[in-house]
Amino acid sequence: MSGGAGAAASAPAQGVADVRRPAPWYHRARLMDTPPEEPQRSRDSRFVARLSAADVSGRKTYDLVDEPVGDDYRALLLCARPQCDTAVLSVDTTRELAGPGRELLGRLAPSLRSEAISAGVRRLRYELSGACIEVLGTAPGLFAWMQPDRPENLCLLRPDGSPWIVSIAGDRIGYVELSPFEKLLLGRAAPGVAAVLAHQGATDAILAALERRLESGAEAVQAGMLDYARTVLDEGREGLVVALRDWLGSGEQVRVTAALHVAGRLRLTELGPDLSRLLDALRRGEVAVPAVYRSNMVLGARWRAHLTGQLTEALDALRSRPAPSV
Repeated sequence: MSGGAGAAASAPAQGVADVRRPAPWYHRARLMDTPPEEPQRSRDSRFVARLSAADVSGRKTYDLVDEPVGDDYRALLLCARPQCDTAVLSVDTTRELAGPGRELLGRLAPSLRSEAISAGVRRLRYELSGACIEVLGTAPGLFAWMQPDRPENLCLLRPDGSPWIVSIAGDRIGYVELSPFEKLLLGRAAPGVAAVLAHQGATDAILAALERRLESGAEAVQAGMLDYARTVLDEGREGLVVALRDWLGSGEQVRVTAALHVAGRLRLTELGPDLSRLLDALRRGEVAVPAVYRSNMVLGARWRAHLTGQLTEALDALRSRPAPSV
């Protein structure tokens, strides 16, 4: 993503386009399309507003290097309440909203302030009350707000209509706009979230964005690899197993991930012992973290958790049923 709080503030609050586009200034403008209402504000929110109002020009934009989940996600919501009065969710009417998503809208209905529809997207604004936060907190994480199971792209706004947090769940992108005082409050209330903030333009933020794009591109590569592997499975199974075993031992992230994907999907049980050894070594800390992550503990932990999940999924697939016929 590009641009900071200054660029966001200068963006025209007009136009309607795809909310999933990642430019922060664009989402900020979209969220401000509808003038903010004048709700009754709590004593806490007025206190925070007084302390932070003088520092509005000092707000900075921080990328979320990793998704806030579980207790960190719920702490983020609680931290936002004294500073924000509005939650925004979107529903793409061209795509399905499943039963659980419709149920969530029903539970949020008492907090609904306004609804606007444009370009096939319903934009729903809710009062960020305690009841609203309770419903929002049922999601496992910030990026879980995605159709068909839930409405999309949770954003939280201050009383002046400016964004406090913006998310584009489908792209696993999130950012916050904070003054120094607000960042201090977040650090105290949700230290796990504060630990994964990176100022836009900083190396950590750029590295995280590159990683997300690499992962998205790798999925397309893996699909092509799987299609090819299916064509040689009958007559070249032994050679395929040997090739994938070499990739598993390469230590190269893209090759290891592709090998796990193919081995699991084609139920190549011959690779089961290799996968088990790799998973055991990873859990014992014997698999070296790629050098690119060594300067960032959050990204290193994310890489380890991601690889553990892929190995576990592939092993479960090998144990669950025999290889599919081709």
